[in-house]
Amino acid sequence: MSPVALPADRAFISFTSDPARSVVWRGLTLAPGEIMFHGCGERLHQRTAGRSCWGMIELSTASLASLAKIVTGAALAHPATGQVLRPSPADRKRLVRIHREAARLAETRPQILSHPEVVRGMEAELGEVLAECLASAEIRPETEAMHRANEIMVRFEDILNACPDRDLHPADVCDALGVSDRAFHKLSLASLGVSARKYMHLRRLGLARAAIIRAGSQTANIAEIACHTGFTKHSRFSAHYRDAFGETPSMTRQRASHV
Repeated sequence: MSPVALPADRAFISFTSDPARSVVWRGLTLAPGEIMFHGCGERLHQRTAGRSCWGMIELSTASLASLAKIVTGAALAHPATGQVLRPSPADRKRLVRIHREAARLAETRPQILSHPEVVRGMEAELGEVLAECLASAEIRPETEAMHRANEIMVRFEDILNACPDRDLHPADVCDALGVSDRAFHKLSLASLGVSARKYMHLRRLGLARAAIIRAGSQTANIAEIACHTGFTKHSRFSAHYRDAFGETPSMTRQRASHV
């Protein structure tokens, strides 16, 4: 699971590319036939249940508006909040196929992307079917409570960002958010897939790992990094770190120093 912050001047569309493997955005599980049209500058949490296979298309909001006008003859309103859309099976199938072909080409023959005419052709084909999908798709209904839930989880992330060196207690977080323990626990499971306590613990471990890797040398002070991410007891930090990543902090530091 991870927080996602999208830039306001870009349009993002995400979808599952394997019906058997899904992705959860903002606590909403995308069904095999659905796509998500993200809001401008949207912030949300993403997670998967086990292995997942999904794709994302990014383009400028101006380009998307222009494509929609050319293909459909009508303006396309960019949503303030992300929408789960249900395009026709034929449109979605074509979208996933073209996206997969473009990704495969970029992976197997990256040199071809240096030719502007090839890139323009790929963008035109993908943009055409994308505009058709967005213009004709059915919007999955969402309640005000669903939008409110995402707002709470975004504020939760803000609290964590403001206190990266503290091991916060869920009850204190609930007080700051103005929600009950039970309601927040339910929201955490839906958006994060784990309890808030577990998420905060894993998040701090992830911050510590990133700091160790950034240091990239034998001189990185692991005890100091642990303290800066809210772990005051080095021995317990090492044990938690090994459980989460399958190696000790010193092993991570050693590998990073040889990169």
